[in-house]
Amino acid sequence: MAGGIALTMVLSACSGDGGDQGGGGDGGGIIVGTNDDVPSLDPAECYSYMCGTIIDNVGATLVSYKPGETDPSPDLAESEPEISEDGRTYTFTLREGVKFHDGSDLTSEDVKFSLNRAKWIAHPDGASFLLGGIESIETPDPRTVVFQLSEPDITFGAKLAYNVATIVPSDGAYQSPDGPLPEDTPQEEKDSFLNQDLVAAGPYTLEEFRQNESIQLNKFADYFGDPASNERVLVRFFAESSQMQAALQSGDIDVAFRHLTPEQRQSLQNSENVKTVEGEGASIRYLVFNIDPKHPTISDVDVRKAMAAAIDRQRLVDNVLAGGADPLYSMVPPLFEDAHVPAFQDVYEGSEPGNFLDEPVTVDLWHESSGHYGDTETALAQEIARMLEESGMFTVNVQNAEWAQYSDNNAPAATSPYASYLLGWYPDFLDPDNYIQPFYSSQGYTQNYKNQRMDQLIADEQTAEQSDSPQRMETFEQIQQLAAEDAPIIPLYVETPYAFARQNIKGLEETMDASQVFRFYLLSKQ
Repeated sequence: MAGGIALTMVLSACSGDGGDQGGGGDGGGIIVGTNDDVPSLDPAECYSYMCGTIIDNVGATLVSYKPGETDPSPDLAESEPEISEDGRTYTFTLREGVKFHDGSDLTSEDVKFSLNRAKWIAHPDGASFLLGGIESIETPDPRTVVFQLSEPDITFGAKLAYNVATIVPSDGAYQSPDGPLPEDTPQEEKDSFLNQDLVAAGPYTLEEFRQNESIQLNKFADYFGDPASNERVLVRFFAESSQMQAALQSGDIDVAFRHLTPEQRQSLQNSENVKTVEGEGASIRYLVFNIDPKHPTISDVDVRKAMAAAIDRQRLVDNVLAGGADPLYSMVPPLFEDAHVPAFQDVYEGSEPGNFLDEPVTVDLWHESSGHYGDTETALAQEIARMLEESGMFTVNVQNAEWAQYSDNNAPAATSPYASYLLGWYPDFLDPDNYIQPFYSSQGYTQNYKNQRMDQLIADEQTAEQSDSPQRMETFEQIQQLAAEDAPIIPLYVETPYAFARQNIKGLEETMDASQVFRFYLLSKQ
């Protein structure tokens, strides 16, 4: 931890001991603690929450979510895009005078380079699939970018707000293939194009990245937008959530974010020196079924329906999470008021597993064991197993694996040895489709669910003329009803995001919104 301690001293140097006011000391710096991890800082490879958070604070995209808003607004773009009548051509005009951290000027060539780079590398750990609908990118002049899509996609603009679309300088340290890499390209070759020294055009510069120890960000003086409310941010990584809790209570850090146990959360909520901020829930947990002949029991729809009828979501929330979530009866969470339909409640309320099964069956239930989803995963799996077995219709074998093996084994579904397993999801972009297409399309990655009617319904909502049209909302209702009847996935709960801070920290409330973007640049000290 020597590196983390040294950086803490840098942040505290102006006034010495921060005492109960928090570790930043002079008010110019903010120290954020987490026990999440950052596997990569390259936009082409990052596809996890905390690496995305760092990139969101250092980088900039054509569009982004302003605090409290659920529709993306122009960011590097000067204005909303012009969209062709057929919905396949998007034309953006860039802001003038935008500087990258290396001093170079933003041009349309940088946009083309950045998005093609992420798409062509197609790193297996990244989110290049969000850019898969781009057929071509043209740059008729230095401030104009024209995207041609292979087919209309009402969600395309929102996808450009995700950090895979972060714009990096094309004439600097970043390298790109000359075109799409072959599908059989070894990962080592794809890794050779990556750059962990993040250079972009956002409100902070990356000063230092010590893997599993700390990340330091400094305010970027030439940022094109509103300047950060603090001079610098130090992110400290804790191996144990108890260490992070103690550091917050002692004032060694200013903010604690991801992940504390329910008991630690309750303790901090009762602390006079700490304030609790609750965000809007967009991160969900669910139980996946691998519908494949090699898993004949779970491929029986009546078995899946019986399991859906046996699960008491409120019991999970109360017994496992101490109230830190809300029951979820659809993969689309309630924050999408017009699109959300509690279909699993409608279909299974009042039903018993015995309504669907004539005799007991044995099922395997897998969960992750190394803390990727926090410290409650074993308790969650065991509570679900108890519910199933209490019905008298199931014998449950609870099994686990550490995240590296677990994530490799649960996808693709065609080769997965797991019949049923627990996963979680936070949105790539704020649209109900992001809770539908990845899970129910026949091209889905984590289960072998195939239903032609479902595919058609997904195509219909993706090609709607307006994202909030009544027709699109009706299609979402049909999708959720069909999903409950086929039960390829059982939604469990939507998590309540929590952040904890010293009483003198301002701006935390403004960043805990539905976008799930944790904006360091809004934080300051009184």
